[in-house]
Amino acid sequence: MQQPVGTFIMLVFIGTYLVISSEKVNRAAMSMTGMGLAGLVLWIAHGVNDTQGATFSHLVESIEWGTILFIVAMMVIVSVAGNSGMFQYIALTLARPTGGNTRRLFTVFIAFVFVISLVFDTTSTMLIMGPLTIEVCKALEVDFKPFLITEAVTANFASIPSIVGAVPNLVIAEQTIELAGPTGFNAGLLFITLMPLSCILLLVTLPITRRLFSEQMKDSEEDLVDQVFVLAPHKMIRSRNDFYLSLVAVLILALSFTWGQSFGVEPALVAIIVAFLLLIMTRERVDNILARINWNTIFFLIGIFGLVGALGIVGFIDDIGVAVNSIVAGNVGIAVGFLVWVPALLSAVIDNIPVSVVLAPIAASFAASAPLVPAVLVFAVNVGGYVLPIGAPANLVAMALAENERDRISFASFARAATPLALLHLAIGTGWLLLMSLFF
Repeated sequence: MQQPVGTFIMLVFIGTYLVISSEKVNRAAMSMTGMGLAGLVLWIAHGVNDTQGATFSHLVESIEWGTILFIVAMMVIVSVAGNSGMFQYIALTLARPTGGNTRRLFTVFIAFVFVISLVFDTTSTMLIMGPLTIEVCKALEVDFKPFLITEAVTANFASIPSIVGAVPNLVIAEQTIELAGPTGFNAGLLFITLMPLSCILLLVTLPITRRLFSEQMKDSEEDLVDQVFVLAPHKMIRSRNDFYLSLVAVLILALSFTWGQSFGVEPALVAIIVAFLLLIMTRERVDNILARINWNTIFFLIGIFGLVGALGIVGFIDDIGVAVNSIVAGNVGIAVGFLVWVPALLSAVIDNIPVSVVLAPIAASFAASAPLVPAVLVFAVNVGGYVLPIGAPANLVAMALAENERDRISFASFARAATPLALLHLAIGTGWLLLMSLFF
């Protein structure tokens, strides 16, 4: 690592995360400020010695812009679909057959989150399901907090088989391909190895959470159920044009994400084309749709990518890679154990996105000899993301939605449910991935 500039960059990185973790300032504002300070340190060092530091342009180039554009595009698609009434239609369609039985409603909503997490990233999934869950639960006079907590947890682990299921997946895929070549990351292998594991985790999670939240899952009064479900689902559609456009968009995304990788088509490219064609077709509603994008998350990610880029410029990430390689020493079993538990625990206290950015080059170094390793890292950072509430964006979205309703989910209540689940999931995943390492 470059000295002493590397030390200053580390201090900026750690300081930024301590402030963000305190939850006393806006995390997007702090991450962008941290990136700016890192850029200033690099610029001063470069001015003193042109073999040290870097220009700000160099730092900006290190940001994962493909991932940022993908997230923006997905938020546009979610905004158009939400504006059409598509998600309200789906929620009512799913809820009606449950007959107001809270446990059945809980199971149906969690299963739906599991399915859509294969196409939408975790933040988008919670932005879709969170408001709908609150709306349905309030109408039925049911506590929505157990739903939101379990949906956030499910969105995280359900995303692991899909390259577009979460931002960390995209980051790991892009960096592995960049460093190890087009064959470095195998989306088919990711799905084959992690989809069964994801299903196992769902089957484990449902009975545990239903038991954990049993006291809060009281059935609604029959008269109230009749009042809520008397409305036909199609009445929820506000714009048939946008509704059908959204359906076509989601179908195109699903097909392209499933088959496009085999032709080398990047998910961000497809998402950008689909999203902004949708905007063209919505015409006068464009400003309203763009205003609904979660720019707070976008700027948070830009700042985080910039900070991690600074760590890469000063050589910190290369040093981490050398250290890890010396620990695992080419042993795939040790590599699996290390790359499950260490990234998972780091994701719990930092955030799974920067952990992914830092450790993706290490996974890439194993890709040629052990193609399963990038998939191991994908599993670890996503499941580690709910060891603590601050570990993943989906958790923060769930908590923010509850707070907007003035019925907040406390840090302790989220952790009380999610932390034991995450540790159990990590143990199950370690066993499964060690088994898979015998075949791949």
